[in-house]
Amino acid sequence: MSIVIDPDDTPPGPPVEVVSPDGILTARRDDTWAGVLLIADFSALSPDPAKVRFVRVSAAGVEEPVRGGDTAWAPGGIAVAYDHEAPLGQSSAWYAYPIGWDGVVGERSDGAAVTPPEPVPVRDVWLKSLADPALSLLVKVMAWPELQYGERQQRFDILGAASPVMRVDSWSLATSTVTIETDTLEERVAVHALITSGATLLAQTRMLNGRPDAYWVPGQFGEVMPGISTDPHRTWTIAVTAVDRPTTVGAPLRIPGRSYDDSAAMWPTYADRTATGQTYADVTTGG
Repeated sequence: MSIVIDPDDTPPGPPVEVVSPDGILTARRDDTWAGVLLIADFSALSPDPAKVRFVRVSAAGVEEPVRGGDTAWAPGGIAVAYDHEAPLGQSSAWYAYPIGWDGVVGERSDGAAVTPPEPVPVRDVWLKSLADPALSLLVKVMAWPELQYGERQQRFDILGAASPVMRVDSWSLATSTVTIETDTLEERVAVHALITSGATLLAQTRMLNGRPDAYWVPGQFGEVMPGISTDPHRTWTIAVTAVDRPTTVGAPLRIPGRSYDDSAAMWPTYADRTATGQTYADVTTGG
């Protein structure tokens, strides 16, 4: 039987939520923040594991620990993590390892793969806070002119020799200066809060832009206001230094929109919160 495909049909988009074949791990895209919520259910094990370690497998096949899930407590055998650092516009696969109360690591779950979406112009650069994903922003980059790599070299001049002896070490990661623009006073406050938060930032953009994901520490920055005092537009020039990915070991779980402050906005008192009847799993996974 032949299958006829209408060329005008829109192909289906990538899945928003995927469950691993063994039913243990759920990966759920959070497109608002370009992250992935991970839920591991090892409640069928006896006894329940104490913790779970979540990992993401890169395109090169290397396991990378998930921040906030290295390791995560597993009350009732259920653990939650939030991956805010997955590559955008390409598929990644996640796995979970149960860890017993005696510290023994169990068999890895099957994988669940989703594709976090790339940003679209004109705000097509994510500046993500590793300490608090809710501070993260999509920004409009006006200039990102160059990357500078500092050398670490020593020169030794030898008497009677025309050429020196050079000792060469690894080049440093890049430094750069980025210019971004904000349109409203609300955006101005958000950018200022993000830059001065003291957190390492993850910069991500579209693959088409040719800039690989990079971890940045912001340095000196300037804020330029237009000549008209009532115009809320601002132009920011920010010096950034690239650093290695900060360690994930023991990093706390951070889920945008699910902080204590977010909860207090809806349920001002502890009694209000408990009256909902929701469990910890409800709150962290969608309740």
